[in-house]
Amino acid sequence: MSFDKCQLIKARFNAARAARAQAILSNLISLEDELERLDVVAGLDVSYFNVNGVEYGVGVMVTLKYPELKPQKCFYTVRRVCVPYIPGLLAFREMEVLAPLLVYGLGEVNVDLILVDGHGIAHPRGFGIASHVGLAFNLPSIGVAKRLLAGREELVGGRILIIHEGRVVGGVLETEHGRLYISPGHRVSVDTSIRLVGAMVRRGSRLPEPTRLADEISKRLKKSKPSVGSKECTGALITAFT
Repeated sequence: MSFDKCQLIKARFNAARAARAQAILSNLISLEDELERLDVVAGLDVSYFNVNGVEYGVGVMVTLKYPELKPQKCFYTVRRVCVPYIPGLLAFREMEVLAPLLVYGLGEVNVDLILVDGHGIAHPRGFGIASHVGLAFNLPSIGVAKRLLAGREELVGGRILIIHEGRVVGGVLETEHGRLYISPGHRVSVDTSIRLVGAMVRRGSRLPEPTRLADEISKRLKKSKPSVGSKECTGALITAFT
């Protein structure tokens, strides 16, 4: 029987240790606005597909010029996924794909802000996927999700905010097609996160343009079940930009 490293990772992944790591790392998050400039925004998304019982993730990074929201570059990475799905610990699973994607993409393009499909500090331990990404790559990051993961919604001063364990961790944005739950990941404040994401949602869309494009392209890619590796988007994938 051949050795399967992925099965070993799945067997040894310790949810309790992962949760403790999130709680510890949450103390390193900065909620100060540290955007020295905002010329290029990146959107990240991950989709999954199965080949002969083996699960793969395809992560997409799209960069856009801000504030025009004109698409610039698109990169993707395909990796076998070994970390099991556990609610609240999804970031460890997605970082298997997003980490190598960002190493590749950030080597090609300078990015000022990252929008991630998922939560930032609006998370049970204050450390969702947007915080993982922001802290790991020391970049301002914001989480944009379609559902609430932690805390409660509360109307404050005419705005719907997310309150968790006595503090404001994000806000709710009403769009034409449903609510968005926005929370800072790292090096961005709650107020700035809400304002910037609101400015990037175009009429008729639910998602901000960076993650909308990343989501669309990742879904196109998973249908073709591409081979493992990192590449720049080419050919038919570019039509998602138009």
